[in-house]
Amino acid sequence: MLSNLVRFMASLLLTCWITTAFAQPQNTTEGISAEDVNLRIDTFDEIDQLFKALRFKVVNQRSTNREAALEYSSKLVKLSYRLPDLFDLPSARENFPQSRSRPEIWAKKEHFDHQLEAFVVNLEKIDDEIRAGDLNRAGRLIDETAKGCRRCHNGFRYR
Repeated sequence: MLSNLVRFMASLLLTCWITTAFAQPQNTTEGISAEDVNLRIDTFDEIDQLFKALRFKVVNQRSTNREAALEYSSKLVKLSYRLPDLFDLPSARENFPQSRSRPEIWAKKEHFDHQLEAFVVNLEKIDDEIRAGDLNRAGRLIDETAKGCRRCHNGFRYR
C-alpha cells in the first residue's frame, strides 16, 4: 500500500514537472520575450516619427494650427506611458540582436529611469502648452526635449 502511494506521488510530481516545463513561455531570455523587445522598438519608432512631425510643424513651420499639433502631442503622451514598463527587464544583444538597448541601461538604471521620466514629463508639458494655445512655449520645450533625446541615445542606445 505504501509503495503504491509513493509511486503515485512520484508519477504525480513527474507529471507536474513535465507540464510546467512545457508551459514555460518560449523564445524568452532573462524574463523578457522577443515580442516585448519588438514592442519597445516599435513604440520608440512611432514616438520618433510623431516627435519629428510635431517638431517640424511647431518649430520649423511655426504653425499656429493648435488642433493638428495637439493630435501629435496627445499621441506622444499616450505612447510615452508605455516606456517605463518596457524597460523593467534587460534585453542582452546576444539574445536579442534586434535590441537597441545598451547594457548601461541596467547598469545605470536609476540614471536611465530619471532621463526616461524627464522625457515623459516634457511630453506632458508640451501637450499642456499646446492645449493652452502657447505654441511658442511648446516649440521651446520641443527643442529642449530633443536635446535630452540625444543625450539619452548617446549613452543608452545602439545606433
